Amino acid sequence: MTDVDPNTIPPTPIYTITVSSNGAASLDGEEITGPGGDPATARVAALAEVRIKAALRGRPVRVNAKEADGSTWPLIVAVDGSVTTLNQPHPTPPPAPAPAPAQAPPAPRSAPPADEFTVAIPRDQAPAWMTGGQMPAAPAADEWAAPLPASFRLLWGQLVAQEHAARQGHGTLADAIVTADHLETALAQQYGPQHPYTVNTMTVRAWLTMRNTTEWAETVELLVETAQRRRETKAQPEEYTELMIKNAHAAWRKLIKQDPESAREMAEPVLNLLVTIPTEEGALRARDVLHWIESGAAA
Repeated sequence: MTDVDPNTIPPTPIYTITVSSNGAASLDGEEITGPGGDPATARVAALAEVRIKAALRGRPVRVNAKEADGSTWPLIVAVDGSVTTLNQPHPTPPPAPAPAPAQAPPAPRSAPPADEFTVAIPRDQAPAWMTGGQMPAAPAADEWAAPLPASFRLLWGQLVAQEHAARQGHGTLADAIVTADHLETALAQQYGPQHPYTVNTMTVRAWLTMRNTTEWAETVELLVETAQRRRETKAQPEEYTELMIKNAHAAWRKLIKQDPESAREMAEPVLNLLVTIPTEEGALRARDVLHWIESGAAA
């Protein structure tokens, strides 16, 4: 069991577990177990979901566990699943900072940060589908945020643990990438390559690969393919698709130095994606590719 100092745990997020007398449990309003079961078993299942959220953040998280009798227990759940019960409520989160005064937009840069990976998916903004659980029986408007089905929870938990171990220096991202590939293959076989489950997992595999590669030709190809798949399926959130496109361009810039011939072959697919970004940065990146082509370096 992990020793936890509550004073070191950030005040947010605070997850809410609700367990009813009929055995149904939910986490932040999302059903974890249906009615008809044992409340204690339902509570354990909900805590297991919180453990995954803690693993994604790489630290313990705060929880309010609401019981059927109306009582609420403030808890802290660690990455290893250990639970600490607090003898006082969680601290009140600080108010959101006031919006900054409006400022004139900066002058356009002559070139974007072309070869810097500053746009990877933020680890603390992991979407809900990363947390296991059950998908609604029928497609819904928020299907891109739906969690993976229970039958894939073990493999996903293994991926999360491997990524966390790599960040702690106890493993490599290669292990997590292999697991992500196996999970993506299994999901594609059962649901198809364009199902949200498969596309979301492909996005994770591309993100992990980008952080652990020296083979830029293969990486650019994967990032481009992932961005194309996300655009074809109108994957949500759209900003993740834009991040993937920008990362494809950053990887392509590294490919220029490693393998100019492969960079020439990938220039057009990267450019076709960049022109879909309706911002000045997207235009700058697109012009960067065009300039390289027109300079004769691609010949």
